[in-house]
Amino acid sequence: MNRLIIISSTLLAAACAAVAPNALVKARADYDTAQQGPAGRHTPADLYEAKKQLDKANAEFETNGDTYLTRDYAYVASRKVEIANAKARIETDRQQMSSLAAEATQLRDQQYESKKNELNLTQKQLEEQRQATALNAQEAAAKAEALEAERAARAAAEDKLAGAMKDLATVAAVKEDRRGVVITLSGSVLFASGKSQLLNTAQTKLDQVATTLKDEADGQRITVEGHTDSVGSDVYNEQLSLARATAVRDYLVSRGVKAERIEAKGLGETKPLVDNSSSENRANNRRVEIVIHREEVPVG
Repeated sequence: MNRLIIISSTLLAAACAAVAPNALVKARADYDTAQQGPAGRHTPADLYEAKKQLDKANAEFETNGDTYLTRDYAYVASRKVEIANAKARIETDRQQMSSLAAEATQLRDQQYESKKNELNLTQKQLEEQRQATALNAQEAAAKAEALEAERAARAAAEDKLAGAMKDLATVAAVKEDRRGVVITLSGSVLFASGKSQLLNTAQTKLDQVATTLKDEADGQRITVEGHTDSVGSDVYNEQLSLARATAVRDYLVSRGVKAERIEAKGLGETKPLVDNSSSENRANNRRVEIVIHREEVPVG
């Protein structure tokens, strides 16, 4: 019984960890439906293009889970299915028009005038529908191309940011966590003991940080966090950490970082990196962290 419970729990956890995003679920359903419909008969080549994008989405999901690439590939797959469906509808319309034309020929002797008017009306309606379908197909193709271009641009921007952060790592500690990119500067490099006025030697390091933030993270929300060790009262440490964070924020703004995108927080001794049991540990805890958050800040 215990073994069954353990196996069931493991399977449940695995299932929960592998829930596909809505975009991928929709792309799979769209493709399966299209295969069974007119697109499966008339536009198999276009469906094959959709299948390639869907395979990429499935592979990305199996390897890395619910990433933006998984959703992007799934979105492109759905758009290509729409294109295949649109072309299939055009072909169906064409066949219907051909059938109507043949029928009109057969009935020409008996009901020439009546069928001719009906045929003209039907052809006009079908032409309007064909034009609308073609326009929808063009719009879907344009959206898919725009999405692909956006994905490529985002990937290039991320590569550029990674390069900038690599250069920045020569003057500060740079890492990534759940919040985003974190740039850590030692408090002893920036401030004298117990002070919140920037040292002259700190400005060179902050100049390079400012350049990176302006050039590579202009659209991101930024938080400057001040941290202290446990020496002193909670109130004193909170005030000192906020004053230091504010000094760094103000300096970065003076060097061109947009003020509306950057804020200062004083966290005092509440988030130490290590315990404060030694002077070395306390020195590590005295720091300023500049967090470049993952999400972009909307403008306007």
